Amino acid sequence: MNASLAAEISSEEKKDAFRDLVKSHQYQHETCIKLSRNFKSDNRFSNYLRNNCLLYESDRQRMLDTIFPITNNGEEWYKDQYPVLKAQFAIQMNNREVENYRMIVSEYCKYNSYKYKKKDPEVCSEERINSMF
Repeated sequence: MNASLAAEISSEEKKDAFRDLVKSHQYQHETCIKLSRNFKSDNRFSNYLRNNCLLYESDRQRMLDTIFPITNNGEEWYKDQYPVLKAQFAIQMNNREVENYRMIVSEYCKYNSYKYKKKDPEVCSEERINSMF
């Protein structure tokens, strides 16, 4: 067993991990909503972003429950570290997903900014996009 897995986790560390997990989930969700609203003029892309977020969030929950089962039969170190292990993994997933949104938006803007030239020329501006992340 890994030495880092053998160390006991304090209740404060568990609370911090849960707090960080909630913040990460919230950041991912809010980023997605902001992006979807930014591109509301293109209903198809806006809906894609919103639906992609819903699918990700649903998949994330199933994945976390599968990878990190709550069990009474598990190892003691696992039960003790469960909140921290789960939070670390989920935060990594969320960070990657948010970077994926950045890549999607960047590619979309390369080929679709003409759609916004008259209505809102700042939709794809670097400043506006960066403000959503």
